Amino acid sequence: MTDAMRASDPPPSPQPYRLAADTMGPDEIEAAKAVLDSGQLTMGRHVRAFEEEFAEWVGVSHAVMVNSGSSANLLIVDSLLRATSSTRPLAPGDEVIVPGLAWPTTVWPLAQLGLVPVFVDVDPATLAIDLESARSVVGPRTRGMFVIHPLGRAIEGPKYANFCAEYGLQLLEDCCESLGAHWAGAHVGTTGIAASFSFYFSHHISTVEGGMVITNDLGLADDLRGLRAHGWVRDRSDKARWVAQYPEFDPRFLFATVGYNVRPTEIHGAIGSVQLRRLDEMLFARESLARAVRGWLGASAPWLELIGADALGAPTPADRGGRTNSWMTLPLRLRSNAPADRNSVVGHLEVNGVETRPIIAGNLARHPAVKQVRHRLAASMDTCDALLRDSFMIGCHPTLSSGSLTTLERAITSLADL
Repeated sequence: MTDAMRASDPPPSPQPYRLAADTMGPDEIEAAKAVLDSGQLTMGRHVRAFEEEFAEWVGVSHAVMVNSGSSANLLIVDSLLRATSSTRPLAPGDEVIVPGLAWPTTVWPLAQLGLVPVFVDVDPATLAIDLESARSVVGPRTRGMFVIHPLGRAIEGPKYANFCAEYGLQLLEDCCESLGAHWAGAHVGTTGIAASFSFYFSHHISTVEGGMVITNDLGLADDLRGLRAHGWVRDRSDKARWVAQYPEFDPRFLFATVGYNVRPTEIHGAIGSVQLRRLDEMLFARESLARAVRGWLGASAPWLELIGADALGAPTPADRGGRTNSWMTLPLRLRSNAPADRNSVVGHLEVNGVETRPIIAGNLARHPAVKQVRHRLAASMDTCDALLRDSFMIGCHPTLSSGSLTTLERAITSLADL
């Protein structure tokens, strides 16, 4: 090829800045290969090891791995409807308060299992349930609150616990978006009766697909272990009690409850252990990127707010308890003085190689699927509606090529031209 021909070639396309990035490295790949070589593929010692490591990392007694964060939410709700070692905290027809700003898998298990979701508005600063909105919907059948720690932001656990205690509600926590976030030194998910986590491709650690339920309640943990595998007693700590009570059955095939098949595989567990060892480092990288984006916005587009920037501290990778925002994504909101509307800003970023999406699912209560289930709404959902109108989010990655980072910086700095 001649120099003249090279000069006429178009410049290479910029490397896109995606919503999600692959965090799998050689250690994760080697761990998966080792499982395949072992011949033990179904749930076993690697899953148990990851459960123990995860429980220690977040500071709880029990962690039960499943095949997704969605299944984790399903099992939490089911376990409270069918508790075998205590009074059942929930019954069909009971109401559970949920935020309008939610992903469907926080809400659908409630409806699928005969409960009634009650949608409330969220706080514009934290994007978590607005407790005054929640107070407005409490009724005689309200029995629970399923809070979401949104997009990496730890909610103020004691405040929500006190609210639930005031009204006699069960506090459930969806932490699928906020692994690594703490409030007053306590990891998210350690305030309520149980909490869910997701290890999907785009989350803080990834097992490709996978999830976890944590709890300090042994009886609940046993029910979760049974529910994830057909209702089997084989993984319960109280297996001997069930076997003694029903001696006529083969103890290897005894079912104490109804259940599902939402088990993880050994590959999921082995990869999870490797990713967990990298989590401190990856959380620090996410926060560093959020800090850089805040700086670029301040210089070029101060009318575009990075939601949660008030929680940008300066923790080191080892300062787990000081991290109140683990930055799953970078949520952005137009201020009132913005020179363009949301669609124009999103279009500018997309044209310049930056993928965007709505914040979570926007106001889930407005989606047509909700019409198919029994539910209630708070009188006002103004903040959720405004987020759909004025906000969006982009990815926040712990691993980035220089090319994709350059794309992001250029796209943000060029917002000054709008």
